Amino acid sequence: MAKQGKKEFALTASGFEYDKELSKLSIKVFPALQALIFNQHDLIETCQKYVPEKAIFLEAHMAELVEVEETIAKEHAKHLARKEELKKKKQVKEKINKVSQQAIETETSVKGYDEPIKDAETLMDETAKAISPGLPSARFSGSTITASIKQEEPDIRRIAIGASIKTLEFLLRRNLTEQELSVIETQVDAYL
Repeated sequence: MAKQGKKEFALTASGFEYDKELSKLSIKVFPALQALIFNQHDLIETCQKYVPEKAIFLEAHMAELVEVEETIAKEHAKHLARKEELKKKKQVKEKINKVSQQAIETETSVKGYDEPIKDAETLMDETAKAISPGLPSARFSGSTITASIKQEEPDIRRIAIGASIKTLEFLLRRNLTEQELSVIETQVDAYL
């Protein structure tokens, strides 16, 4: 058989026997409890006027009421302190985010970047278009070149290698070594 927990009881200032287990609960100071506390003050004042022989009971009751109010005041102060601490943490976090964002913006502006960072594929496409647009421009379409000259297909390998070299030189801001150039050629050949 399961053994039931033994309830421990203690006395309040007025002699009320209370359950220690229940006293461990933290309760919300809901509106009815607030009204009850306020009304108890009025009730005590009224009783002191009309029933003076119960003065000892009323004083003990008043002491318990003050203890309830002090407990609520302490919990309220803790609540406000926690709330203020959370607010400060949130402000610190926002400051850190703001400073890090400013640092990123400063870093990009120091390096001379005015536009958002693009991925490597987009950069390569843009560079390839700038180097070799692929088709001849409109000004050559009506030229005197005879139809007997064969139109050559663009050398995709040459365009890809040239675009890769130009892009890397632009990103690294230096000329590539012979070893780096051979690695680029090998990688382009592997993709084609």
